[in-house]
Amino acid sequence: MKVTETKIQRRFLEIDLMETIAIFFVILYHGTKYSFDFLQSGELSDYLIYFLRTILATCVPIFFFVNGYLLLNKSFDLKKHIKKTVRLFFLTFIWALILMPLYLLIANEPITLSAIYVPILNLSTNHEMNLFWYLGALICIYILFPLIKTTYDNNRKAFIFFIVVIALFTIVFDLANEIVLLLSKFTHVFEDGLEMPIVIMFNPFRGSYGYSFVYFGIGGLMYTLKDKILNIKPIKRNTLAILGIVLNCVCLFIMGVLHSKYIKNELWDIIWNGYDTIFTMCNVICIYTLCLNLKKEFRVIKAISCNTLGIYFIHNLFLNWVKHYAVFALSNIGFSIITALVVLLCCLVISLLMKKIPLIKNLV
Repeated sequence: MKVTETKIQRRFLEIDLMETIAIFFVILYHGTKYSFDFLQSGELSDYLIYFLRTILATCVPIFFFVNGYLLLNKSFDLKKHIKKTVRLFFLTFIWALILMPLYLLIANEPITLSAIYVPILNLSTNHEMNLFWYLGALICIYILFPLIKTTYDNNRKAFIFFIVVIALFTIVFDLANEIVLLLSKFTHVFEDGLEMPIVIMFNPFRGSYGYSFVYFGIGGLMYTLKDKILNIKPIKRNTLAILGIVLNCVCLFIMGVLHSKYIKNELWDIIWNGYDTIFTMCNVICIYTLCLNLKKEFRVIKAISCNTLGIYFIHNLFLNWVKHYAVFALSNIGFSIITALVVLLCCLVISLLMKKIPLIKNLV
């Protein structure tokens, strides 16, 4: 979900496809209403659905990846960047003000001042407003971007060191913490995991979505490796990418099942909690590798890619309506996929129409 004020002259077909996949996965995730609680049912079908959901954990990480892929490898204008960052900040609150009354209207709840401003003041934790956390994380990246870009351009080794350190403190640390928590159930050592003050005090990325910087940085680096990846025979690279996705999904699935059964005794959200796992990180790279196969431009894919921000803002409104008045459309994973496609296309049409209206077009 890239936020740009000027049209990028050269389009990357692989990025268009990645963004299309990502926004479709986002809608699928937010439209979840079907059952897959294997802890309660013990049914094999619920285990299977839980496994299939592992790939959806790539949805938002792909957007961070895409931003890094594009922004780190183009010329930088500080003045334009500041304007873009400020615009994104105000868009966050403008859309929150637009959406909250509409959510209340769909739910047949009273539209009061407190019912609007309380959720907006709690954008990062309020259930209805939780889609805005991504924008908060992206703005954090944009604030530090001038320093990141300077390092990327002038000292690539320092940049790689920066990304590796963040990955160690976020993605690798979280994996180690999960392993320690699991082992503690049998050894009764480190029962609280690695989340101890003595460890946390040395983590400069505590309390934030630090892993978003990792995906952003990897996106920039993968651009430089594009030709090397394409030099690998298609059959070999595609086979490795597909096998990689399957293996990573299996590992994330096992991690989710073990966490659900032995650590929290409640269903682990394999998508939300999967964002900062090494398995999702590897899956994003595998998806990128597969998307490099796209050699022909498709108008629908291009249109979706150019309107991901508008679709992202609008899609939850459609899903809220479906959840209140046509929940049967989300009753199983098959219906959910069809509904997600319909919602995606509807949001695309609305976004395209909004871009034709003066002033309003600046919102998407």
